[in-house]
Amino acid sequence: MEALKRLVARMEIEDCMKRYARGVDRRDWASVRACFHDDAIDHHGEFHGDGDAFIEWVSTRHANVPFSMHYILNCLVEFHSETVAHVETYFWAIQRREDDDGGTDHEVFGRYIDLFEQRDGAWRVAGRRVAYDSTRTQPSTNHLRRMQGVLGRRDRQDPVFHPQQAAE
Repeated sequence: MEALKRLVARMEIEDCMKRYARGVDRRDWASVRACFHDDAIDHHGEFHGDGDAFIEWVSTRHANVPFSMHYILNCLVEFHSETVAHVETYFWAIQRREDDDGGTDHEVFGRYIDLFEQRDGAWRVAGRRVAYDSTRTQPSTNHLRRMQGVLGRRDRQDPVFHPQQAAE
């Protein structure tokens, strides 16, 4: 694979990973689904199945999660052909679960170990295994409700979906 084509493919793969993270954090399930080929299989903790089943599973798990943020970290793309790459992407996921004591923040550290394939011009996940490396749980110190200004949301009303408002 020529250098420029490899660089473009690498950026497309990394952008796919970032769209996945944003999609989960904003509960934009159509964007998450678009990161996977139709026949992709995901092994994600206790979940094992295809993209549609994954969306059903993850959307149910996140229905009552008021805060979620996935950091996409090291992303190593190793090409095996013009259309196949093995990709290891480190992640740090933080989620808040609210309870009577004010809530608990859960952190998960792990890696997405993906088989990416380019089909019909699009690089998407063809297979995924999630490797969990560590977790941390602590009482939430969330004070977001006291902040003023633009606040993040977990839906299509989040500011990222309305960039024109940045100029107002």
